[in-house]
Amino acid sequence: MAAYQFNDYDLDGLTYLLSERKEVVKSYQNLLSRLGTHLDDKTRELIVLSLQVTTHEPEAVRILIPKLLKYGATPDEIVDAVLLTIPNVGLTTVIKLLPKVLSEISKYQEMTTKEKR
Repeated sequence: MAAYQFNDYDLDGLTYLLSERKEVVKSYQNLLSRLGTHLDDKTRELIVLSLQVTTHEPEAVRILIPKLLKYGATPDEIVDAVLLTIPNVGLTTVIKLLPKVLSEISKYQEMTTKEKR
């Protein structure tokens, strides 16, 4: 571990956990799978997206948007989940995040359109 250097804290931190502390990642995933069990997948992930917006960290959008679309959420439902955060995070935060959300929706739609061909 002494030779381990962090260049990108998010990516390198995850790499480290996956290679050196798998039990932490497995425990975290286990916890997440047990939360919100009375909600359907789409509703649960829409809530998670809204909560993620409040952290001002848009990286989770890359993971959440494809999951939401697979679970049947429409682009309008996804945008609404983000817009509902305006009273908590402010319009500026939503304006900054919205292009990332729309970009991920477009990427997913393009990918699934190519797969259908």
